[in-house]
Amino acid sequence: MTELMTLPAGWDGMPASFIEGALLAANANPKPLEPEAWLPVLVTGGVAEDEQLALADDHKMAILNHFELQYRYIKAGEYVLPAQVSWQEATGVTEDMSHFAEGFLAVWPFIESNWGEQQISDGTMRMLSALLTTCMLLVDESSTLAQMEEAGVVGMPQPQELYVQLSLMLTEVVMAADELQQGAGAQAVNPYKETGRNDACLCGSGKKFKQCCGK
Repeated sequence: MTELMTLPAGWDGMPASFIEGALLAANANPKPLEPEAWLPVLVTGGVAEDEQLALADDHKMAILNHFELQYRYIKAGEYVLPAQVSWQEATGVTEDMSHFAEGFLAVWPFIESNWGEQQISDGTMRMLSALLTTCMLLVDESSTLAQMEEAGVVGMPQPQELYVQLSLMLTEVVMAADELQQGAGAQAVNPYKETGRNDACLCGSGKKFKQCCGK
C-alpha cells in the first residue's frame, strides 16, 4: 500500500493523512474493539461532541475497507507508508506527516488500556514506546524534545532517525497486536477480513474490491 485513501464524496471530516494514522492505531489493537468506538474521531479529530456522531453508511464502508486493506498489506509484509506521510530529508516534517501522527494519537486512547493488560516482550515495549515518541515528535518536535529533556530522557536517537523507521515501527506493532489477539483466541479486530482483493466490493458498486474501495 503506497497511497492514501480517496475520501468519499461529501466527506466532511479529517484529511486522508489523518485517517491513515488513525486507522493504523486502530489496527494496532491487541483486543477486539468495535469500530463505532473510534470512528467519530475521524470526523471530529478527537474533539468531544455534545451528541454521539454517526457516519453515513457509505462513508463508514469506505473507511472500514481501507482499514482492512491496511491490515492485509501489513500481514503480507507489503505495507509501505504513503509518500505524503513518509520522511524525506529534502522536505522535512510536512503538514501531512503531522496530520498522520495526530490521527494515530487521536485513536490511541481507545487502544492504550488494552496494551496495558498484555504481557509483552521488552522488544515490543521498546518498539511501541519508540512509535509513540515518533508520533509526538511529528506533531510538535520542539516541545516534545523539551519535555523529554525536562524528564531526564537521554540517549534517544535524533528525530530524523526515528522518522525514517516509522513504517517499520508501525508494521512491528500491528503484527505484535495481531499475534496477541490470535494467541488469546480473540476474533480479528477487522470486520471485513473475509473480503478478497478480487471479490465484489462491499459498497455495492458492482466492481471488484481492488478496483473500488480497496483501490
